[in-house]
Amino acid sequence: MNKMPLIALVGMLSLSSAVSAEDGFSYTAKAGADMWLGSTKLNEVKQSEDASSPSVYFAFEHNLPMLPNASFRYTSVDTKALAFDKYDYTLYYTLLDHKLMDFDAGVTFTQYANSNYIEPKPTGAKTATFDEMTWSFYGNAEINVPDTQFDIIGMMEFGNSGGIKSTDLMAGVQYRLPIAETELAFRGGYRVIDLDSEEFFSSDLGKQFVMVNGWFMGAEVRF
Repeated sequence: MNKMPLIALVGMLSLSSAVSAEDGFSYTAKAGADMWLGSTKLNEVKQSEDASSPSVYFAFEHNLPMLPNASFRYTSVDTKALAFDKYDYTLYYTLLDHKLMDFDAGVTFTQYANSNYIEPKPTGAKTATFDEMTWSFYGNAEINVPDTQFDIIGMMEFGNSGGIKSTDLMAGVQYRLPIAETELAFRGGYRVIDLDSEEFFSSDLGKQFVMVNGWFMGAEVRF
């Protein structure tokens, strides 16, 4: 992992400490980690090796109306035929804040790093890298199941920049457990990353794309 994610985390934590003392200011923060068990598909060819992919994230939200909230997420995928680190830096606003539903929207800047793509055989097994910076639209929703601690959760990123048409979708369920002044949430669901690119994933095997999809489970703490 390079130093940029660490710098981003330290910056957001420093900001929360510096501004929390101001009168009338309030904020919430959350940090979490998931383990994602994803199967991989390259240019219409399903790979025999699955990816056990860790993902960590941090978000900082506040009540200042003009400034966006901020979050950071790191995901790593590593198989013999496909590998990349995905660093997501998101700026977003809360458009709906209700006891039954929250909805956020914004923009995500993604840095792909340490990438490696090997074209499926029998066409020659060409290799490529796609260490690109892209941007995408972002949306996140939590829908509460009435009179319970369960939520239906969903997140999406979709964009077309840097030579990559990208989609990152997540849907699942979480259970919130209040503990003192914090809240612990256990969550699980399904996640899909789909990257289309004629520039990086050239192939004679059909549509030029890579996909990682599968179930995840994890936990987060809110304070």
